[in-house]
Amino acid sequence: SDEFEATASKNTSLLVLSEQARRVEEFLHELPPSAAFLTFLELERIVRTIYEAAPVTPRETELGHFAYVSHGDCLLEPADDLVWWNFTDTEPAHFFSRWYTDELAFLEKNKVALASPQTENALMLWQRIQPIVRAGRRLILVAPQKNNGETAAEHPLFSHLRACFADLDGILIHIDNKKLDKFDRFRRFENLKTPQYISLKYHQLGKTAAQIQVNSKLLTPREYETLTSLESLFYYPHQWVFRHKARLTKSAILSIVKENTLKGNLAHRFFELVLTENFAEWTRADVDLWVNDRSRRLFAREAATMLMYGYEPERVQFIRQLKYAIWTLINALQRNGWRVEATEKDLSGSFAATPVRGKADVVLLRGDGERCVLDLKWSGHGYRERLIKNGEDLQLVMYSRLLTDDEDWAHTAYFIIENARLLARNTLAFNEIKPLMPDVDAQVLNQSIWQKMLKTYDWRLAQITSGKLEIRSAHTVRDLEELYGNELLDVLEMKNEDARFDDYRTLIGLVK
Repeated sequence: SDEFEATASKNTSLLVLSEQARRVEEFLHELPPSAAFLTFLELERIVRTIYEAAPVTPRETELGHFAYVSHGDCLLEPADDLVWWNFTDTEPAHFFSRWYTDELAFLEKNKVALASPQTENALMLWQRIQPIVRAGRRLILVAPQKNNGETAAEHPLFSHLRACFADLDGILIHIDNKKLDKFDRFRRFENLKTPQYISLKYHQLGKTAAQIQVNSKLLTPREYETLTSLESLFYYPHQWVFRHKARLTKSAILSIVKENTLKGNLAHRFFELVLTENFAEWTRADVDLWVNDRSRRLFAREAATMLMYGYEPERVQFIRQLKYAIWTLINALQRNGWRVEATEKDLSGSFAATPVRGKADVVLLRGDGERCVLDLKWSGHGYRERLIKNGEDLQLVMYSRLLTDDEDWAHTAYFIIENARLLARNTLAFNEIKPLMPDVDAQVLNQSIWQKMLKTYDWRLAQITSGKLEIRSAHTVRDLEELYGNELLDVLEMKNEDARFDDYRTLIGLVK
């Protein structure tokens, strides 16, 4: 809340974050004294509960409001007029017990009685008919075509309606039907107004501009650049300006990590730890034992959601993939004489007189100073392969340059964890892999890519200094090629499609 006030009350997402923080605090204060310690899984459940529920502050009850309940089985008294909103199938399916046989036996032994699936289904059937039973004079069922953006399934009680009424048309109103004369009696319900359709004017946002004019005086040099920021500047300079100069960044709102991102982060953590071990004499059995020993603690600390009910198949599959990937990499290091010099190594240097920083996942050392930079990726085998073949693996080239002097280049490779594959141009670092560019001198190619990176950097800065900001997308490619002409020959090959992940699609006119 203080930050919201300090930013001239503009960043409204901070209010949502503040409300979520307040709810977490209130929840923790309500915990019993016995709950002096929260596990990571319990904490994750608290966060999910608070995040997934919309942070809406209820208003005071208004005069003349309709009495309502959120669930049909909460009706305690008869209602003369009852409206069943969202008369669709939202009931959970009960096909199997949530408990294993040995768990049920243990609970029964300790005199803990649980509701069986048969009991739960019987209770659901009783709950289902309560609104019908409680309605006294008039019952209105509102059945939307979509529910939460998806096509709604028909409520199970619809079959009872068909059995009771030979012709449902006599009691149905379709609100999108403009001819409602014969249903006039329905439109006279007290306090009931059926929604009407209106025509909205289509607003054309216009064609996406290939370049926009910016105030170059505001674009002061940054303290340092990262490889990510440089790639934005090279290929999509509007992202670089909006994020690093205009400071238009994603809000710090609470969010749940996507499954692929979660797996990637957790796999990185496993590799970071295993590569600090002395694995020179390890076998595959040793890898399996090490993963089994570490997995429970790491899952609890860094991937608690995968310990939740129903995630066991995904968790088992992930551990199986992880064991195979770790053994594949360790075996490759053993056979090629590499040892780990550092993991998550901070790198720094200069790029066209501009300070740059980066972090290499793994730096390998062999013999008298021969090095290799290994970049770990969870997935994206085909995409990384194309980067290497097209000379677009700028991150690896940058790390290779920062790790060595101007006279030499470190070996580079991607390791794709999901399918345990090493990707590299040649076999100089790993002789058992299939090389992607075996006939190309890697050192000469790296130098060529580096020079193009420098020229592209100077070219982009010159554009921005003159007040011209390129907006690159699939819609502007042709205009940009006509505008630049031969300027594109000496720089990195530009992209012909929209940016893969762009937070500024609305600003540049890509969202209609």
